[in-house]
Amino acid sequence: MGEVHYMISEAAKRVGVEAHVLRYWEEELDLPIGRTEMGHRYYTEDDIRLFHCIKDLKEQSMQLRELKTVIPELKKAREQKKKKLAEMEERENSRMSQTEGQLVKAQPEVVDTDKFLQVQSFIGEALQKVIVENNTKLAQEVSHTVTKNVLGEMETLFHLKEQKEEEHYRKLDSLIRQQQQIRRESVKVSPVGKLRKLLEG
Repeated sequence: MGEVHYMISEAAKRVGVEAHVLRYWEEELDLPIGRTEMGHRYYTEDDIRLFHCIKDLKEQSMQLRELKTVIPELKKAREQKKKKLAEMEERENSRMSQTEGQLVKAQPEVVDTDKFLQVQSFIGEALQKVIVENNTKLAQEVSHTVTKNVLGEMETLFHLKEQKEEEHYRKLDSLIRQQQQIRRESVKVSPVGKLRKLLEG
């Protein structure tokens, strides 16, 4: 079964924003959104998850230009999450195959076919349940780690921004003080300053 695609109106509804907001984010953040043969945008589940993440970060007062630097990290984390889930599913499938193989070998030579199928079905369902639970747990752990990493990166970026602003204001303050000092000195030396000094003295 192929990947599910959503048109912009469906995607906007799933994210909880207007369609023009998705188009704006797509342009501002240079997001590679797929197009149909007719040139219409379509969105995947991954795109919708990314837009949810963008929406959450925007609600935490993050600017789009700041988000632009974080997006590659989000995509990288998403790819790692997908890879881990695929690896875990492969391991579980392999373990399930081995377990089924061992159970089949353990059966006596003469086997009641109906009972065997019932046992096999029961084991398959139990293993499938374990896989789903493990995948859910892994997805939650990876999501928590990704969120923690993104928030840590955001905190670092904000801290750097504050440091730059403080440095800028320190330099500006220093320049203003220098300018005031130069004016004071020029008043002392200029003829008007001398005249003012004589009149005051």
